[in-house]
Amino acid sequence: MNNFTIKSFAPYSLNYLIYIQNAFISNKDGALKFPSLETAHWGFLEEKLFVESYKNVWAEMVRRISLNPLTDNNGILLTEQTLFRKLFKTDNQGEKGFEESRKSFYAWFSSLTGQLTIERASDHILYYEINIYSKVSSTIFHHDKTNQELLISLIYDECLFGVSKGDSWHSIISLKDIFLEKKALVSIITERWNKGEV
Repeated sequence: MNNFTIKSFAPYSLNYLIYIQNAFISNKDGALKFPSLETAHWGFLEEKLFVESYKNVWAEMVRRISLNPLTDNNGILLTEQTLFRKLFKTDNQGEKGFEESRKSFYAWFSSLTGQLTIERASDHILYYEINIYSKVSSTIFHHDKTNQELLISLIYDECLFGVSKGDSWHSIISLKDIFLEKKALVSIITERWNKGEV
């Protein structure tokens, strides 16, 4: 199947949302999730509103990335800050909290221990251990589309508040999926592709 390709990357936007989700959970429940920071001063929305807003922001970013992965870049937290600010109170505390969260996230994600590590660790397992290209390309249905590209968005932890589904051609995979559920990954991706799930 010569026209089938796989592209995988760790998007800034979805990983920022996981970062915010985990900061919110760590602060609320005292759970040990990265980042485990004191974020009470960040001005998150109250829990019910936060979870509802989070689902909406997550769904919007998944939709945008599914349509065009180039919409996600290292400046997205500035260009789309109105969208991400929906997770914070509209007061001065929320504004400062968003800025602090953005800077904290970039300090980690833009370093060698962030995006690069997520992508390299994932690529090794996906392309060498699992041999995802051969396994998926040999089991998917041939569509009449000229370009058949599977997009894989890599996130460093599970999405607990949003739905980690893209379209049939866009899979969102956490490091947990890759390391602990790798035997099921190919069948999950193939099944969604063949069903044309959206």
